[in-house]
Amino acid sequence: MIPMLETARLFSDHGVKTSIVTTPANAHLIHPLLHQHPSISLHLIPFPSTTFNLPSGCENLTVVPLHLHTNFFSAAFSLRDPLSHLLSSLHPDAIISDAIYTWTTEIAGEFHIPRVIFQVTGLFPLSAANDLDLHRPYNSISDDSELFSIPGFPHTIHLTRSQLPEVFSSPLMLGWLREAELSSHAVIVNSFSALEPDYAVHYSNVAPREVFLLGPVAIAGQPEKKEKKAEPCLEWLDEKDDGSVVYVGFGTLSRFTAEQIKELAFGLENSGEGFVWVIGSGEVVEWIPEGFEKRVQGRGLVVKGWAPQTEILNHRAVGGFVCHCGWNSVMEAVVGGVPVITWPLHYEQFLVETWVCEVVKMGIPAWEGFKSVKDEEKVVFPATAVTTAVKRLMGSGEEVVEMRKRVAELSKLARMAVANGGTSNGDLSRLIDGLVAWRDNRRPIK
Repeated sequence: MIPMLETARLFSDHGVKTSIVTTPANAHLIHPLLHQHPSISLHLIPFPSTTFNLPSGCENLTVVPLHLHTNFFSAAFSLRDPLSHLLSSLHPDAIISDAIYTWTTEIAGEFHIPRVIFQVTGLFPLSAANDLDLHRPYNSISDDSELFSIPGFPHTIHLTRSQLPEVFSSPLMLGWLREAELSSHAVIVNSFSALEPDYAVHYSNVAPREVFLLGPVAIAGQPEKKEKKAEPCLEWLDEKDDGSVVYVGFGTLSRFTAEQIKELAFGLENSGEGFVWVIGSGEVVEWIPEGFEKRVQGRGLVVKGWAPQTEILNHRAVGGFVCHCGWNSVMEAVVGGVPVITWPLHYEQFLVETWVCEVVKMGIPAWEGFKSVKDEEKVVFPATAVTTAVKRLMGSGEEVVEMRKRVAELSKLARMAVANGGTSNGDLSRLIDGLVAWRDNRRPIK
């Protein structure tokens, strides 16, 4: 949701009348943006929790129990009629929607307006998913752990069937996503051309619809922040040497077993390196080994609950990032100029890991063994693997030195992309101009 809200901010800052549509339980996530940008309007449509046997307020995956995920997606897909009713009164000139809402393409057609897809991931995973569906090289292998590559792909990469995004087990959903995308008028991606140059071209060749790279949207149009937040974890980092701390954070949707939490804790403890570990809240806190926080006191900090990840990754003391390879987190690492230790869990995160480690070479894997998107197949990464990866990333080997140079350069290029005259800034102007032309002339974006 965060990059989509940042994109709404960009449109508003460029003089576009912008409306955000969500459901009541998500409204509080939008209010900070509305406070800073009062010209943006918020519209709420009801979420059918009761109809789909969901507890009241379960309108966001972060609060939906795993066993109710299917119910949640069914409820989300039923929002078509309420949204259509709302649009009949708003009379918008275009609709920008998450790729998962395939039915918004039909709604846009009914209102004779362009539907622009907002992709939540990068060009590489999008291109990989498209080509995997097109060529299906995974059908010619006999074992889920057998390596295969993608024919005609810009880079020779190695994947296993166990790491394919969950959507590949649902051909029907995969077909819906592909059809909706190919029939859309444009696609927004939170990336920039210098980050994925080969895939900007490759992905654009998929179909005759334009691709606009607006990223990194988190820093686009934003002044450099002079004042730091008064957060305890940032004050703790102020006392540490430059690049001496590894940040460990796995996003809002990641879930671990008690055994994995313990192994991660012991791995961080045995590494001897400084760390900030954002562990979240709830029962997972109880899984931290007894006496762990006392033993690492002064060297390691455990944050239970929310933490300002963007500010942490931009802090001078942070020299590494253990992450789940969610695209938002990877983009924040790029902006912060921080190399990563990859620990993918679900969705396209295994594809992103491949890009990070094999293509752009700004990270190393936490574990070299078998990995799977399926919870029942997941292998517990042992403490020894965690220790080895952390010490390797925080060390001074030639490989890591080159990695740091690369990601530092990418950080500079990210800021250049969103500055006046930059590629992402130019794409935003082109997109807005194209939508205005559609409104005025009722013709496709060119």
